[in-house]
Amino acid sequence: MILHCEVPLAIQTQLQRVRKVLLVRLRSLGDAVLMTPVPKAFKAWRASTYLSVLIEEPFAAIFRYHPDVDEVISIPRSCSPVERFRWIAYVRRKRFDLVFNMHSGSTAGLFTVLSGAPLRVAYASARYAAACNVRIPKSGTLWNTERVHTVEHQLSPLRFLGIPVPREIRLEVGLAAPAQQRVQDQMEALAIHPGQFILMHPFATLFTKEWELSRFAELSRRLCEIYRVPVVAAAGASERERLRRLASMAYGVIITLPPLSLEELTAWIDRCGLYIGNDSGPTHLAAARKKKLVVLWGSSDFSVWHPWATEYQVLRANLPCMPCPGYRCYRFDTPRCIESISVDHVLRAVERLRPFN
Repeated sequence: MILHCEVPLAIQTQLQRVRKVLLVRLRSLGDAVLMTPVPKAFKAWRASTYLSVLIEEPFAAIFRYHPDVDEVISIPRSCSPVERFRWIAYVRRKRFDLVFNMHSGSTAGLFTVLSGAPLRVAYASARYAAACNVRIPKSGTLWNTERVHTVEHQLSPLRFLGIPVPREIRLEVGLAAPAQQRVQDQMEALAIHPGQFILMHPFATLFTKEWELSRFAELSRRLCEIYRVPVVAAAGASERERLRRLASMAYGVIITLPPLSLEELTAWIDRCGLYIGNDSGPTHLAAARKKKLVVLWGSSDFSVWHPWATEYQVLRANLPCMPCPGYRCYRFDTPRCIESISVDHVLRAVERLRPFN
C-alpha cells in the first residue's frame, strides 16, 4: 500500500498554474541517468510544461538528447562565488513556476531557494530545505518500503505532489548523431562489428567498488578464448595510465579506447554485445541502453543502486558489513566484498546471459 500525503490546498492551486519547471541535479553520472524518468513523468502529466534541467557540464549530455527536456542549463563544474551568483541570476530571469532540488547539496539548495520560483521543492533532509515551501518526507514512506531504489527516490517529489508516476518506469538516455558517426568510424578502423564485442569499464569512484585490474586482464584473455570476440576497455581521461597498465597485463588482448566524451561513451555502450563493469555511472548508462550486464559489486547498497530494468547478472558477497559508505574498508584490511569475486564467477555469469547466441 502506498502512503498518500495531503498537499495543502494553496500548494495544489499553485501546482495547477505551473507552466515552467526546473529540475536541479548538479552532478554524478549515475544519479543523472537514474533521474531520466522524471522529465517523462512530468510531460505525461502536463505535455505543455516547459521543462529545464540544471546540471554541471560533464553530465549535461544525459539530458541534451532527452525527448522530454526542453532546455539544459549547464554550468561549469567549478564555479567561483561570483560565477555562481551570475548563474543564479540567470535562473531567476527564467521565471520558473516550480523548482525541484533533486540534488540536496548546498549549491543545489542555493539555486532552489534563490530561484524566485513560487513553488520550491526539496527533500526534508536537504540543505536549506527550511526555505522551501514543499518538503518531501523520507521516500520509504511514499513507496511503503524501507529501502528505496534511487530511481524511485528521485520520483518521490512527484508522487508526494500527486503527479502520476508511470507503472513501467524506464530510463531514457538518447544518442547524439555526431557522436554515433565518430564511434562508427572508430569501430570500422578497429574492424569491430556492432553487437560483436564486449565492452568493459573497469573503474569506479571508490576503491571498495573496484575489481582488481589483474582479474580484469585475466577475464579478458579467457573471454577472448571462449567467445572469439574483441574485448574493448573504456575509461575517463584521468584513468588513461591505469587503462594502459590493464592492456599490458592482458598481453595485448584488450583494445583500449582514447578518452571519450559522454556522448561517445554512450554510443560505444549502445553498440556492444555485452557490458562488464563495477557499480559505476557507465554501468547505469548501459542499463539505460538496455544492454546485457555483468556487474561486479563492492561496498555500495545493492537495493538502492542495482541496474534498473535490464537483463543483468550481479556478483556480490554476502558479508554482514555490507553495505558500507565505502570510503575505506571498515571491517577488514582490504575490501573483501569486491575481492571475493573470482574470474570463474564472472565467466559463469556471462554464460548465463548467453550474450552472443
